[in-house]
Amino acid sequence: MPRLLPEQVIETCRARPLPTAIPGVPDPLPENCIAECALNETGILFNGQFRVEQAVKALSTQVPNDTLTWQHVIEVASKKCYMITVADTFYLRDVAKNLISPQCIPSSFRFLQCTFSIVYRDCPDIYWNYQNDRCGQFVVALNNCYYLFRHIWDI
Repeated sequence: MPRLLPEQVIETCRARPLPTAIPGVPDPLPENCIAECALNETGILFNGQFRVEQAVKALSTQVPNDTLTWQHVIEVASKKCYMITVADTFYLRDVAKNLISPQCIPSSFRFLQCTFSIVYRDCPDIYWNYQNDRCGQFVVALNNCYYLFRHIWDI
């Protein structure tokens, strides 16, 4: 399965320093900052606004373009995950209670986690390498592990 973010974006965002901590506020989590950076670098986040169509476009550039199947999988995953993780501003309650940092909010990380999980789950069959015994067993084990993708099976 292809990576849905360009390697250069991942490297750039991992190298970027975390924002300076605000006294009396929890420190921002690195995974949230890296994800927010990645969404900014790909144009999915622009001036603080999440752009669903840009998410589909940016994530689709990393998959084989000879099939509409990938495009459909990414579009469905992006739209579902947007509604679940971005449109629902769950994190604002935690910011207000001073439970999480107001910097690098978790919706970016959760969007990517959700999208990647659904794309993995719905990966077109032609991209699975079932011929390889180890790979085939691994894929079957992952797909049968309810707890690994527990949060997306009903999506």
